[in-house]
Amino acid sequence: MNVIEDDEFFSALGQDWHTDCFRCSACDITLSSWYFEKDGLLFCKNDYWKKYGEACQDCGEIITGPVMVAGEHKFHPECFKCASCSMFIGDGDSYALVERSKLFCGLCYKRQMQPLNKSSFSKKPHSIQLIELPAKSSDQRRIKLSIDSRKGFPLAGLSNCRGLRIAE
Repeated sequence: MNVIEDDEFFSALGQDWHTDCFRCSACDITLSSWYFEKDGLLFCKNDYWKKYGEACQDCGEIITGPVMVAGEHKFHPECFKCASCSMFIGDGDSYALVERSKLFCGLCYKRQMQPLNKSSFSKKPHSIQLIELPAKSSDQRRIKLSIDSRKGFPLAGLSNCRGLRIAE
């Protein structure tokens, strides 16, 4: 064991390290005073974010700073923009996540989702909230969703509609 001089060591993970021994556990590069610890291992910035970071839904790059969230997807703030008009969507702005992946600003969502016909049914507001099924813990109630496969399901006198069945 080599003696560590006062000006030649780093302290990390509850021990002192020679400068030459203070290395990233993934790529073996010598670390500086900037390093990351996780599960008892040392990492350089790049390897830490590769292993533990999350990718931006839009550009695919690892997110290392502020994050914008829509549903289960995470974005860089500069990538959080409308798929239609490419305008940035800021904190507090209205937006819609369509088909779990397409991000629209509130204005484009309303414009694109305008009903094509003027029936009384299409003018009624509707929304779907995504929920996680099954419940995460066994203490919570579970529900089952299924789409009725029968055409012509009677719904306020409309034909060719399908029903959604919800059961516990």
